[in-house]
Amino acid sequence: MRLVNKFLLGCILFLSVQSSFAQLSINGEIRTKTMLLDGYKQLFTKSQHAYGITVQRSRLSFDYQKENMSFGLSVQDIRNWGQDAITANNTNLGIFEAWAKYNFTKEFAIKIGRQQIKYDDERLITASNWTDQGVVHDILVLQYDNKEIATKTDVGLAMNNNTGLLNYLTDYTVKNYKYLAYVWISKSLLENKLSLSLMSIMDVNQKTASPDNLYSRYTIGPNISFKNDKFKFNTAFYYQGGNLVDGRTIYANFFSAKLGYKIISPLEFTIGVDHYSGTDYKDTTLAKTKSTTFDKLYGSTHHFLGYMDYFTGTGSDITKGAGINDLFLRTSYDVSEKHNIELSYHWFYLDKSYIPVLHKASYSIHTFLGSELDFLYTFKHSKTVNLSVGYNVMFQGESLEYLHGIAKGESKFAQFAYLMLTFKPNFFTSKD
Repeated sequence: MRLVNKFLLGCILFLSVQSSFAQLSINGEIRTKTMLLDGYKQLFTKSQHAYGITVQRSRLSFDYQKENMSFGLSVQDIRNWGQDAITANNTNLGIFEAWAKYNFTKEFAIKIGRQQIKYDDERLITASNWTDQGVVHDILVLQYDNKEIATKTDVGLAMNNNTGLLNYLTDYTVKNYKYLAYVWISKSLLENKLSLSLMSIMDVNQKTASPDNLYSRYTIGPNISFKNDKFKFNTAFYYQGGNLVDGRTIYANFFSAKLGYKIISPLEFTIGVDHYSGTDYKDTTLAKTKSTTFDKLYGSTHHFLGYMDYFTGTGSDITKGAGINDLFLRTSYDVSEKHNIELSYHWFYLDKSYIPVLHKASYSIHTFLGSELDFLYTFKHSKTVNLSVGYNVMFQGESLEYLHGIAKGESKFAQFAYLMLTFKPNFFTSKD
């Protein structure tokens, strides 16, 4: 607690000195997420019972701006209710974000440090608000933003290590990329109705316990969005190449498309498809040297492929690299300015039917995995307070039971419910 007290005291002193010279904002967040888990992420057998848990996220952030310089610092504490005794003096407080930004001109800037980054629909890089801890990167980002021609470009560079300076090429034991570089270019047209972007990412990963073996993977493709008063359309395509950390060569792809239509102003229907290519393990010899499994990298897991989070869109999810397709229908109804109801239906099936068994042989299963029904209600009371309630069910097929190691017909009805309440007060904003 001494460290926490010193940090807060330092922030107060900083506030007292700087508030009259620059723009300073202090904001907080308390978010509780109470969940009923009865098959969330993992099928339960009939002998397993549902259980509940409440997770709390507490954040305190400081945003400072003076002339061409801006600075961001935030701390957070993540805990399950009851994880510590009520008399315990424990803290999980840690730095969440710590970054500085300098604007060389109106168009050019550099932002460096620990920060959240997200692009387009967050398919490949996300800030992941659903996860309690969020996602941050230690990274340098060069930014170009020309509002006159409605063009943006970001270039990101990251270099990671978990040892000192004496021997940089030591074993990198953190479950993370070793290097990351990306270029994102975005252009708006037709009075911002049409948005075109191109993302190119290269991430370099180290083979486990082998610091001299680094493998590069690259992902590139466009994202196109169009919207007017009635229609919304989005499509994206990504190609993935390079090598996995086990040396296999990658030839993978991803495709998505969705179309939304407003029948009346508050009621919108959406139909869409997501395709994550998989590897056909029928040819066990070829599968040892080649992978056609697409990996969504550092993108959102909860926002896509259903709110039950059975599928992550990576090579390590429950599909064991066989890939996945998702056909979905969604309806959204704005009951009022503050109330919204969303109902979605997903139909999941494997991209390839052959699943690796002990990495020695392959076994063919039915491609149909199951269907999911998601209900979501949100209440935006104000900028400070909002509430969301979700109830989701999975209608699993035999293949999904097999992938979870459960005998046919032995899994129970899978459901997941949650209530999330968020308070985001502004404690202080200095006047210009």
